[in-house]
Amino acid sequence: MRGCLTTIITLIILFAFGGTALAAIFILVPLLLGEQDAKGFTDLHWYTWVTIIVLPIILLKLLVKMSRVTSNYICDMLGID
Repeated sequence: MRGCLTTIITLIILFAFGGTALAAIFILVPLLLGEQDAKGFTDLHWYTWVTIIVLPIILLKLLVKMSRVTSNYICDMLGID
């Protein structure tokens, strides 16, 4: 039951905010790392590319972790195993 609830919570959050967060990563990361003068994605430095690749992975891991915590809390509150 907890795994199904974790999956449902994760998918709801991904479908609600996933596209916006992904677009924000591609727009905000170069701006935050000082790449305002880049003409395209080929002009970005290596550390900007690493950040663009690693940040979604870290955020997905946090999302799944928080979904597990939330589903465990809900199941414990309702007394469901």
